[in-house]
Amino acid sequence: MPRFTSPFDGAQLFYRDYIPARDTPAFKPITDSKGQKITLVFIHGWPMSSLMFDHLMLPLCETHRIRCIAPDRRGFGSSDWNGDKPVQSDIDYNVFAQDTIYLLEKLDVRPFVFVTTSMGPGETILAHAQSQYIQKNCKGFVWIGPALPFPLSTPENPTAPSRAVWDFILDGLRGSRADYTHEALPPSLGTAAGCEISAHTLRRYENIVAQADALAIERCVQIITNKDFTEDLRNLNANWDTPILCVHGDQDLGCPYEASSKVVKEIVPRAVVKVYEKGSHGIALTHKDQFLQDLLDFVGGLNTSV
Repeated sequence: MPRFTSPFDGAQLFYRDYIPARDTPAFKPITDSKGQKITLVFIHGWPMSSLMFDHLMLPLCETHRIRCIAPDRRGFGSSDWNGDKPVQSDIDYNVFAQDTIYLLEKLDVRPFVFVTTSMGPGETILAHAQSQYIQKNCKGFVWIGPALPFPLSTPENPTAPSRAVWDFILDGLRGSRADYTHEALPPSLGTAAGCEISAHTLRRYENIVAQADALAIERCVQIITNKDFTEDLRNLNANWDTPILCVHGDQDLGCPYEASSKVVKEIVPRAVVKVYEKGSHGIALTHKDQFLQDLLDFVGGLNTSV
């Protein structure tokens, strides 16, 4: 799989690029898919990697014949956290956005839709604000359980997680990432909401978390909890009409609907919000078929001309 060099610090960053085969027969292809002329760009959540999307990307590519691109954010999966080029500033949300901008401009993907989860939606808002290429070619945002506008409890948004919750998470990861992940991952993905997830699948997701760089895991929490996207969402609403689909689990304890997608809808009224019953933060996994259909319907209704 390919890599690219971040212009920020020279870090080697990994991405998956699933392109439908031209000649090799596909398994159960749907040749009249409405999404053929658009690319889907997947941005994963914390502390996962692009592997969290492979159960979606494979059928989208092979069955629905849609190109799917999914980078590993720096420090996660197969991407470096930092490079050897001297820099004058810390890695932050803007660096994540610039990495994404550079990749999409480099590949010249043309019309595309962002499909992102958790901290990923914030990255896409910044990428859109900072790049004319993204503004021209991004035809929609699909946000899964978005950590927006600010995943930290404030007087204005009291139902978001408290600082004590985030500190508890960091203490657990520092003490023993393996033990904490084993205990915390099942309810985060959906077992507490009544979803059935096999032990083998849980073990696979534990392994994805295990691949992440320790410093990246901790720094990302500080980055997430120090960036309020309220004004960014207001600017997106005021200056652009790009369609937005938010999907959210009704029992997402880590990123409650009332503190995120509900607030996004209030700030950006055009956003379409769908709440999945018995869904937690892992609805892209536990509600795969429902999400795939909603995604395909969303993409099929877009104007993909550039």
